[in-house]
Amino acid sequence: MADNDFAKPGPLMAGKRGLIMGVANERSIAWGIARLLASHGAELAFTYQTERFEDRIKKFAAEFGSDITIPVDVSSDEQIENLFVELAKRWDGLDGLVHSIAYAPTEAIEGDFLNGISRDAFRIAHEISSYSYPALVKAARPMMQGRKSSALALSYLGA
Repeated sequence: MADNDFAKPGPLMAGKRGLIMGVANERSIAWGIARLLASHGAELAFTYQTERFEDRIKKFAAEFGSDITIPVDVSSDEQIENLFVELAKRWDGLDGLVHSIAYAPTEAIEGDFLNGISRDAFRIAHEISSYSYPALVKAARPMMQGRKSSALALSYLGA
């Protein structure tokens, strides 16, 4: 298969709806996944953490023909629940959830690993990067039931 075959529009994902979480820039894996899904006809929604990222994510969403961008801080169960309340106002179901979210406090990832690590930094990193995945899937489950839905979590060497 030629490298550019993935860029050709096709019906593979037509009628499917996917939530993309964790787009940081055009080089992020989540952006690449969104690009591939959109090229195959999927309708997409995006999340962002704070107002600082809102304009950037709205711009990315528009590139994929979407106007669905919803703020969510995944360290808050209330905000996770609200994400799906807001999404349900636009969609009657969800076919896929892409979790490409990772975070660790800056002091925990600077320099030597053992110098920066603390119990609190480790807890925060796992709460945001790991616990949020099952918490999000649990909250998404009502929108995914009765569909051939999927949830995807990404990891990296440091995990």
